[in-house]
Amino acid sequence: MPEKLLTTEEACSILGIPPEKLAEFVEKGDLPAYKIGGKFLRFRRDQIEAIKKEIARDSGGTLSTEGAPKRRVRETYAVSGTTWDKLLDFLYFYDFYLISAVVIFCTLLFILKT
Repeated sequence: MPEKLLTTEEACSILGIPPEKLAEFVEKGDLPAYKIGGKFLRFRRDQIEAIKKEIARDSGGTLSTEGAPKRRVRETYAVSGTTWDKLLDFLYFYDFYLISAVVIFCTLLFILKT
């Protein structure tokens, strides 16, 4: 089973920083991020834990790169997978909308039949 990637909210809660700061780290290339569906940012837990240790060493709340291996990432990675994986990701992210559409459709059918 593939590793579960963290959402932006989960990464922010682990790091103890606001989402704006997290987005700034990703934009600068200080924090590796993965895009799912070209839209959703996700993070690996081990990378977030390593960044958390760096932030703890630096009291200013910015990432310290002195003495640490270079972590700069030019762009976010697209998570590739099979069509089945992409379908599962789609269902995971859009399940509320799909269920709502089915409920609305069934309600309309019920109303129109009576």
